[in-house]
Amino acid sequence: MEWFKDTLQEVMVTNDRVLSKFRQLSVAEQLRLVQDLWDEIAAGSTGLPLPDAHRKLLDERLREHESDPGGVEPWEKVRDSILGEL
Repeated sequence: MEWFKDTLQEVMVTNDRVLSKFRQLSVAEQLRLVQDLWDEIAAGSTGLPLPDAHRKLLDERLREHESDPGGVEPWEKVRDSILGEL
């Protein structure tokens, strides 16, 4: 159990150093770094299981779409409507 405490301490020190450096970046640089980190996580997450609740919701939405494929709005129209309200 001592190795765990040592490892945890190393991680905490590393996190503190990373956060300290992160705070020195401009907001644009911070956002770019966060996006790069997210992309890295997403690229390695293909093996994550899909929870049953998510699978059921996706199945339900697919059935709804298949029963009425014309009952949708094109993305461009939805986007323009949203942007028009801002």
